[in-house]
Amino acid sequence: MAASEPGCVFRAMFPDPPASFGPVSSSLVCQEPIFVLSVERYPRDPESVGGLLEASSGGRGGGRGRDLYDLGLSDGHCRLRATLHPSLNPLVRRNQLRCGCELREVRLGLEYDERRLSVGRRIFVLLEAQVVARSNGAAPPAAGKLKVQKMQVFGQGEEPRLMPELPIKAKRRYYLPLWDSANYYGDAWQREPPGHPIQRLEGSRCINLKQLEDCIWQKKKDLPPVIVRILHKFRLYHFGRPDRYSECPFQAKFLVADKSWSVTVVLWNSLCMDWYRHLEPGMVIRLHNYIVKKSYATRMGQNAGVTKEPVLELNLNPRNPAAEITVINSRSVREEWQLPALQYCFITRKELSELRPGDVCDIIGLVTFVGRQERIRNKERSDEFLVYRWMHLIDGTASEPFVLKLFSTSQPEIQAQISPCSIADNTGYHQGKLYVKNPKVKEFIQWIRSAKDQERDRLSRTQIGGCYSYPPLPSSERDYRREILGRCPLTTMSELKQLLNQLEYREHRQVTVQGRITSVKYQSLDRVDIESVEACHTGEPAIGGIAEFEELFDADRSFLGTSGNKSPVIPVMSNGTPRGKQAGLLLKRKRKGTTRRKKQASARLSKDKESSVEKQTTIHHPQTREKNVNHAGSPGQDLNFIKACQEFYTDSDDVEEMPSPVNPCSAHSVLPLANCSSQQEHLPHRGDISQMVARSFHFRDKAFLLQTFGLQPSRFSGIPADQTVDLEHCEPACCHGYYTVTILGLNEELSIDTIFLPIVPRLDHRAMYPAKHSNTLISILAHGGPASKQRCHVDTDSAESSPPSPGDILRSAAGLEEMLFIFVLDICNQGGISVEVALNRAYVQHRAL
Repeated sequence: MAASEPGCVFRAMFPDPPASFGPVSSSLVCQEPIFVLSVERYPRDPESVGGLLEASSGGRGGGRGRDLYDLGLSDGHCRLRATLHPSLNPLVRRNQLRCGCELREVRLGLEYDERRLSVGRRIFVLLEAQVVARSNGAAPPAAGKLKVQKMQVFGQGEEPRLMPELPIKAKRRYYLPLWDSANYYGDAWQREPPGHPIQRLEGSRCINLKQLEDCIWQKKKDLPPVIVRILHKFRLYHFGRPDRYSECPFQAKFLVADKSWSVTVVLWNSLCMDWYRHLEPGMVIRLHNYIVKKSYATRMGQNAGVTKEPVLELNLNPRNPAAEITVINSRSVREEWQLPALQYCFITRKELSELRPGDVCDIIGLVTFVGRQERIRNKERSDEFLVYRWMHLIDGTASEPFVLKLFSTSQPEIQAQISPCSIADNTGYHQGKLYVKNPKVKEFIQWIRSAKDQERDRLSRTQIGGCYSYPPLPSSERDYRREILGRCPLTTMSELKQLLNQLEYREHRQVTVQGRITSVKYQSLDRVDIESVEACHTGEPAIGGIAEFEELFDADRSFLGTSGNKSPVIPVMSNGTPRGKQAGLLLKRKRKGTTRRKKQASARLSKDKESSVEKQTTIHHPQTREKNVNHAGSPGQDLNFIKACQEFYTDSDDVEEMPSPVNPCSAHSVLPLANCSSQQEHLPHRGDISQMVARSFHFRDKAFLLQTFGLQPSRFSGIPADQTVDLEHCEPACCHGYYTVTILGLNEELSIDTIFLPIVPRLDHRAMYPAKHSNTLISILAHGGPASKQRCHVDTDSAESSPPSPGDILRSAAGLEEMLFIFVLDICNQGGISVEVALNRAYVQHRAL
């Protein structure tokens, strides 16, 4: 063991064999840095109690819940498996304690499993630690040197692990996904079924499904086999409970049929782990040793015609009796069986309006936008979450896209690879599928192949991530009251503050509050060199970009809101304080430090000069920290239609690259509207702006962008040696600036900063239903963004078609402090204490609520 674990600090702390087997009365602290390799979740069972898990948490917050977490910890030489103390569970649920992070001052407790013979199994419990928090959320540099796959597990010898690792503190044969329970996770789920597809079918006679209807009343057993085709595969269902023993509490349903009838096949427990990943619609299977029951809906007294569910179920269990499932090779399927073929109901975007609510259809299209993965609470089980993401698909039949809210479909590998410029359908992959021969699918393929240059340019402007809300809210207060407010009650400011602290990782909520606007500040996302900014001004020096302003604010807070900036793009609004000589001196002081930036042509978000400094946070007492916005421009689009359509074996032409827009000037505008009392509590924005902004999609950044806007994985797989991409290097899709709108509650006790990301006319994927309005700040907040002065071609550079400048918008804000507003806010936890508050809409109240 010593040879395989050179320098292992865990061996020094807990020698093997131990010096004595007496009671464990203390814990030990590791002074070396420890890396978290995995965080895995599972439900507790009735025996997951006692010992260190029930020890006093020293006044720390609760968080016992129904779940436990096992951690994989490493000192760089070996790996140790430990259970997280339940009082620290909230740190996982907020994604502060995550795989890839570094821990210091790790306190580990040791106890023995008294249900094992002899010495028993040693169980380690993580009782306390400090998380080394980095502002960009990246793994520590030293983690890149870890050889994760070759590490030996401390205390388990040098023999390679043959079986999947099981939960430490429960009798379960599985782990759950970290962020929902609708997917499978882990090595215990078999990629291939037990046995192989049979080539020749021999043996006893079979029975058709219609004949099974009489078997319910006759209560027959040992029924003959049935041969069916799978028509539909439903999502996986997990029904594990902490008060019950069950090694594999899973259920999987399939709709199957033969020439006579259709029924529901229900797989239970370990059969789900053996077969669910393999069975797919279109397969022909032979089932034996099943149990016939009425369907669940029928047993509950529901009308089968209303539920559209088959009357019968075939239940397959791993024992009593042990069900038999056999996949029949396609070459062995006989014509005399007359098995029904898969039926598809493809519709085009143009035909979508003809459907009624509740209709089921198939669609296929090119993905032009993929939102980040977010979570909402399950209405049926409030302690569980549903994961979803928004998508846009186009098929060439209409100017509007399909807007899809895609929930977990128990296809984690497929969903993880959905990206812009890919072709999506109801299953997510295409090669060898029968629907490729469908007439409407063929038309879509032909449209992709024959797309003209103008259409390809539109297709190439694909986006990923950022804030997204659908459907668009009404543009008037009257319509909002009538359509939305009745089912979305108002939230008080104190409730909003509490909610911001309670949100879990990527949990999204939309809330409505009322109050007044006390200040509006515009911040450009572009960052250009000093010489470029000076060229935009006449007669006096100017300061451009975010970094310059941040340092200026630190040196002289009185500069906030000064006048004298002559930028034609973003004028600084005056609050009466002259610029003076000091700003010019500070500008000269900065010129030396901006020499290297003059060589850069792309726009960049600022980066806090302290962003590389590591901060330590005790994980059961997290400290408040703020994150700055990071971003950088990138070259033009590189959509490759051959890659997009390669599954269909189609050809396409090259696409011309489109250069990214760059603002000629960047500046900072502040419009204070009202004086705030010093006794008021103010909540600054705690979110990372760079995560709120959608990015242009490039194939070269695909892996990084999918990882960034996906959910935190359970396991750390190492850092690629060539991984130098950061979000700050990814070009914003269309939004090149944002407004910080400060809202003061009616009782004037609490104010909060919100971020308003204006919708850009015509170019923004959020601009679904553009409307003309006056382009004042009030109308922009009600519509979600400015309106173009006239309709024109996308590529027209006419000044008349461009939206108003932020300076023009801020000039229209006079008198807002006297108005009462309804604010619709989208809030989302980005991880840890980083919570974004996006202002979706603001309506002027014309009468009391």
